[in-house]
Amino acid sequence: MMISTKIVYVCLFLFLMIALFRLIDKPTEANSFQATEQQTIRVLFIGNSYTYVNDLPWLTQELAESAKETRTLETEMVVVGGASLKSHWRHGEALKLLKAKRWDYVVLQEQSTLPITNPKEMYKYASLFDAEIKRVNSQTVFYLTWARQNQPETQQILTNSYMRIARELKAKVAPVGIAWQKIQEANLKLNLYSSDKSHPSPIGSYVAACVFYSTFYDGSPVGLSRRIYSSQFSTPQEGTRIELENLSETDAEIIQKLVEYIVRKI
Repeated sequence: MMISTKIVYVCLFLFLMIALFRLIDKPTEANSFQATEQQTIRVLFIGNSYTYVNDLPWLTQELAESAKETRTLETEMVVVGGASLKSHWRHGEALKLLKAKRWDYVVLQEQSTLPITNPKEMYKYASLFDAEIKRVNSQTVFYLTWARQNQPETQQILTNSYMRIARELKAKVAPVGIAWQKIQEANLKLNLYSSDKSHPSPIGSYVAACVFYSTFYDGSPVGLSRRIYSSQFSTPQEGTRIELENLSETDAEIIQKLVEYIVRKI
């Protein structure tokens, strides 16, 4: 009788230990998943050719990789040439992707001249997107773009339009256009425009990538890679990466230090 009682106690003890280990394992798996999620910054870009020319999202990822960040950067984009936020809203593809995955940041890029010609329309659709972005616990980042090369006087209007809606919605701003303006003032030999005087050259996209890197990581771009790898002038496809530019140390330092100053000031 004593032996059978001991066996019962041993069996009961083993059963309780197994149950306890199972309970412990479950939150460990959840915590492991959360840790993996926290090690990645995930960004959705919504815009047009100012985003996809030279594959700006991928270029930003490359800069983050060169910095050996502990949190890797993953990006996706919904882009259509010449698209406005209004057209993205009505088409629905951007909203579908926004709701389908987890994003830390969602970048909104308006059509290049609309903040100058029709800021009310920009504000309307920026606000609609921002409300949806907040619903999925993400944060809006406005891609403050640049003036056309032959219309530098419009930069202040662009800047004012983006800064106003960002303040109203309590959103972040990636001040790319301001950085372009200051870099051109500091070094006129650095050509940030392509031949059409509108789209970015590889160096122009590099400046934008430095700004986004600093915005996403809240850090300095000083010391990042000087080599610009990207894709050809089209919607990028995997496997078509080429080296577009290799900046001198001096030019890279000018760009990186000015970007650091401007992003911190904003």
